[in-house]
Amino acid sequence: MKSLTEPYKERVLEDNVLKQPIHCHMEHSPPNQLIVSSHFHDAIELLFAFSGAARVFVGGSTFTMREGDLVIVNSKEVHSIFAEDGEEEVRYLVIKLEPEVLYSTSRSIFESKYVLPFAMAKSSPQTLLSRADIEHTAIPSIIEQIMSEFYLKSYGYDFAIRIHICSIFLAVLRFWEHYGIKVRESDPYNQMDIELMQNVFRLLEEQFAQPITAKQAAEYCNLSYSYFSRKVKTITGRSFTELLNYVRVTEAEKLLTTSDLPVTEIAARTGYSTSSYFIQQFKAFKNISPYRFKKRMFAHQRE
Repeated sequence: MKSLTEPYKERVLEDNVLKQPIHCHMEHSPPNQLIVSSHFHDAIELLFAFSGAARVFVGGSTFTMREGDLVIVNSKEVHSIFAEDGEEEVRYLVIKLEPEVLYSTSRSIFESKYVLPFAMAKSSPQTLLSRADIEHTAIPSIIEQIMSEFYLKSYGYDFAIRIHICSIFLAVLRFWEHYGIKVRESDPYNQMDIELMQNVFRLLEEQFAQPITAKQAAEYCNLSYSYFSRKVKTITGRSFTELLNYVRVTEAEKLLTTSDLPVTEIAARTGYSTSSYFIQQFKAFKNISPYRFKKRMFAHQRE
């Protein structure tokens, strides 16, 4: 892989005038040190490693990021980063973007199926793409072009950077397609489907802590229970109850990360009537109990 020149690595990111909806900077860290403690945000984050090794904790799983690797942190995924022990300084490029950057001026139905895998926590099939995975793709050269645009700041560089970022996601999607890595695409994807799911997720975001039933959700969307249930399952691959638990577990993950609340209290705040059912659902989605999740997360932060 062609290496970037030293001025690009350092000077590009000191003078970043793009704050929203795109932010870019170079992260530096000595070995054996916490770089970023556990947090989450609406933005999608790309990490591209230049040197050293870092342990990246994303949504309950741990990945080791080395030179030439690309890490994708989806919107709302809890994540933290720790520099591994070694002789090399850890350096990686951070590209943080709001999901709307990947859409055109209007959120077209045509594009939605390509963007959704990155806009929802744990919905993309791969978090870390290794150097071996991407060295024969356009991704390394696109990264260099992005850094060059930040450094030179030629006319229209902010527009060029948006185009390059979209090209990275396209390259990732084509890599997955080429190697048969399944990314769910709802087809057909029409305007009524989009509007239905907007209503469903609005309801879930506003009332996930309440005892919502599929029948109540159908009434909220002015649809019959049978049609509503069938349509939600067809579009998302999940029942309404599964979606509700997905949102509740995601919210619980945030509370486990950002508070000292006991698991029983977190269960109650996220809409679960019993701790045992909460633990069951958390394990079903995260493959780890909330107790172990919290213990592992804070262990990473103390190291």
